[in-house]
Amino acid sequence: MKWRYYSGADASCLRVFYLGWGMDPRPFEPFLGACDTLFVWDWTVLEPLEVPSGDRAVELIAWSMGVWAATQTFPKLPLRQAIAVNGTPYPIDNVRGIPEAVFDGTLTTYSEKGLERFRRRMCGGAAAIMEVAPQRTTEDLGAELAALGTAIRDRPEVPFTWTRAIGCIGDKIFPIAAQKAAFPHLIACEGAHWAPQVFETLLQGKLL
Repeated sequence: MKWRYYSGADASCLRVFYLGWGMDPRPFEPFLGACDTLFVWDWTVLEPLEVPSGDRAVELIAWSMGVWAATQTFPKLPLRQAIAVNGTPYPIDNVRGIPEAVFDGTLTTYSEKGLERFRRRMCGGAAAIMEVAPQRTTEDLGAELAALGTAIRDRPEVPFTWTRAIGCIGDKIFPIAAQKAAFPHLIACEGAHWAPQVFETLLQGKLL
């Protein structure tokens, strides 16, 4: 796991954002709001997260595989809210997550071209993410994907309370039906798995 801290104009609150597979904070930097923000990513090795919370309000946002990773590594802290976006606590699951055959197929055929195909699906066919792509190597992302496949199957489910769950109708990674199965009170909105309009809204401290 890696993390990076960004100081904002308002140090009275802290937003912790768990990112998805293959990410780093670079694509999210344009969306930063006034609060201090802690980005967490890279699920190759999981470990408990230390959150520099102090006495201030803490909010958790988790996207994609970060939803599951948060249930495994986020400390037991009082949270103002915990929001899951385009992900579920059951990331390899035929009903509530990515179907097993799809995940395994992505892993076994993984390559630089496969990564390009994944990013196109993630963006709903758009190429916007490629302009601000994470600064990580293809080999690094392959190791993370393999580690995720093992850890998700080996680790037990951990109870976690999500106050809100948001899912994009055009998500081609975590199907909207799977998100609804995992979160019966899911808030559905337009967009793809990569959802900059959602990220910006939440990092600005606004509600959808």
